[in-house]
Amino acid sequence: MSASIVILLVGLVALMALGIPICFALMSVSSVILILFFGPAQMNILNAAFVNQMQSDSLLAIPMFALMAAFLQTSGIGSDIYEFFHKWMGGIKGGLAMATVATTAVIAAMSGVAATATISMGLIALPEMIKRGYDKSLACGPVLSGGCLGPIIPPSTIMIIMASYTGVSAGWLFMGGVLPGVGLAILFIIYIGIRCIITPSLGPAIPKEERPTWGEKFKVFGKVVIPIGIIVLVLGCIYAGIATPTEASGVGATASLLYALLSRKLTFRNLRDSLVQTMEVSAMLMWILMGGAAYNSLVNITRLSDVVANAFRSAQLDGLPLMLVIFALFFVMGMFLDTTPIIMIAIPILLPIIKASSLDLHATILILCITLCLGMITPPFGINMFYLLGVAPPGIDTKVMYKAVMPYVVIFVVALVFMMLFPQIIVAFPNSAMGY
Repeated sequence: MSASIVILLVGLVALMALGIPICFALMSVSSVILILFFGPAQMNILNAAFVNQMQSDSLLAIPMFALMAAFLQTSGIGSDIYEFFHKWMGGIKGGLAMATVATTAVIAAMSGVAATATISMGLIALPEMIKRGYDKSLACGPVLSGGCLGPIIPPSTIMIIMASYTGVSAGWLFMGGVLPGVGLAILFIIYIGIRCIITPSLGPAIPKEERPTWGEKFKVFGKVVIPIGIIVLVLGCIYAGIATPTEASGVGATASLLYALLSRKLTFRNLRDSLVQTMEVSAMLMWILMGGAAYNSLVNITRLSDVVANAFRSAQLDGLPLMLVIFALFFVMGMFLDTTPIIMIAIPILLPIIKASSLDLHATILILCITLCLGMITPPFGINMFYLLGVAPPGIDTKVMYKAVMPYVVIFVVALVFMMLFPQIIVAFPNSAMGY
C-alpha cells in the first residue's frame, strides 16, 4: 500500500511538471495504480466515481452562472461599471485605482472567476491609469487584487466546487463570502488612499477641468442599476430561501439574457460567442472534476488520508495550530497551482482531519476558499499575473507585478489570520440566515 502512495504522489508531481493538464494527470495516475495494485477489474471504480461526480446537482449552477456572466459581458457591463466609478472617484488622489478595485471585484463576482475581470480591467482600466500618470505598480495592483476577490464574493465557482467536495452548503458559503470579500475590497481601497495621500505622485487625481459635472455623474447610474440588480436578485433568491444556488443561477442567466436583449447588444454573433464561451468553461471544469473524482477514489482506496491523519495526530495538532498548518499548505500550493486542482488534491486528504478536529467545519472551509483566492496573486506563479501580463501595455513585466501585489498579499494574509483567530465573526451572518 505504501508503494501505491509513493507512486501516486511522485507520478502526480512528475506529470504536472511535464505540463500535462491536471485532469489527465489525475486520471492517468489513478488508472495506473488501480491496474498495478488492484487489478484491471477495479477500473469500474473510476466509472462509478465519474457518474457520482456528474450527478451532483450543485454542479448545474456552474454552466448557468457562466452563461449569466457571458451575457453580462456581451452587454458591455465592464466598461459601464468602470465608467461609473471613474466619474465618481476620479477626482480623488488614487481614485482611479480605488475604482479599479471596486469594478474588478464586481465583474469577477458576476462571472464567478477571476480571469474575466482581470483581463477586462487590464484592457480598460490599466491603460487609463498609465495615461493619467499613475505609478505602474500602483496601477497593476488594483487589477490583480480586485480580480482575486471575485471568487470570494458570490456567486462563486470555487465555492460550488468546494461544496461538492465537502458537503458544506454552497448557499452557506455564498453568504459567508460576502463580509470577507467586501471587507478585503475596503481594506485594499484604504491602503491605496493612504499611500496616495503620503505620496500623491503615485496616483494623481483627474485635473479639475476634466472632471464630470454632477449631471454626468448621475447619468451613469442608469447603466449599472439593472446589472447590479440582477446580482441582487440572484443572491436575494438564495438568501431568502426562495431558490437553491442551482435554481438561482437559472434565474440569473435568464435575467442577463433579457438585459442583453433590451440593451440591444445581443446579436446572433454575440449569442453564439456567449454559448461557446459557456460550453468551453463548463467542459474544462467538468474534465477537471472527473480527474478529481478519480483521484478522490484512489485516496480512499490507498487510505492516503489515514496516513496524513496519523501524522497530524502524532504531532498533536488541533485548533488554531492545525488551522495554521492547513493554511500554510494551501498558501504554498497556491504559489504553483490554480484553485480547482488544489481543492481536488488537498481536500480529500484533509477533510477527514478537519472533521475529526475541534475546528468549525464551515468556518474552516470558508477560510480555505478565501486562501485559494490569495494564491491567485501570490508569486512566483499567481495565475492573475499571467492573465494581466498577456494584455498589459509595454513596460509592464513580471518584476512590476511582483512589486504591485506584495502589499495586497500582506493585507490578505493579515486578514486571514484575523479570521482564523475570530472565526465567529465570519460565520455569524450565514449561520443566522441559514438557521444554524
